[in-house]
Amino acid sequence: MKKIIFLSILCMITFLSACSFGESTEKKLSNILTEIYDSEKEYRDVQVNIAELEIKEQSSFLSMMELTQEQKENLVPLVEQTASLLDERLLLLERESASIKQASEKVSNLETLISETKEEAVQAELLKIKEALQSRYTTYEDVKKEYTILANLQKELYNMLVEKNIEVSLIQEKVKKVNKQNEIVQKNVQQFNDLTTQLNQVKSEVFSSIKQENN
Repeated sequence: MKKIIFLSILCMITFLSACSFGESTEKKLSNILTEIYDSEKEYRDVQVNIAELEIKEQSSFLSMMELTQEQKENLVPLVEQTASLLDERLLLLERESASIKQASEKVSNLETLISETKEEAVQAELLKIKEALQSRYTTYEDVKKEYTILANLQKELYNMLVEKNIEVSLIQEKVKKVNKQNEIVQKNVQQFNDLTTQLNQVKSEVFSSIKQENN
């Protein structure tokens, strides 16, 4: 009944400096990816904070579940504290989401570069990065959606704990729903992280390929 773990650290794209590229297409691509990287700064900044809040909230929840009948007077302030941590998480999630949205809008610059590039082989390489970026950003939306559902279920659970004469079976059922949703979130987070790793690999491969095309 006590199993609720929601640690969801998201991976980050790597930075590639534009200064090492002399060819026009390479330089333009590097500049675009640098803009995307910079746009995700807020997203990177809040990752540790979200994780810390999740750990505190988990600890607070476990403390609530361990209270005896004689200690129930301590439950209300503990629930309020836990709910407050959840609200802080959701505020950070919005900051994270805004950062990702800003970065995703930069993909249009890559589309422009693709249309301006005459070499079909180079276009194909640029398209790989575009598709990798779009897949990652689409998956992030899934992460946010499922994470928000999880947070709402958690909030419902916390409120149930302070209801008078609530049946234990109802609380247990809610905990099961929270744990099931947490598993969905973790799968989405893992998919996002895998796509981020793939994106970083694709970027390195594309730059190497473009350099060869220009030689």
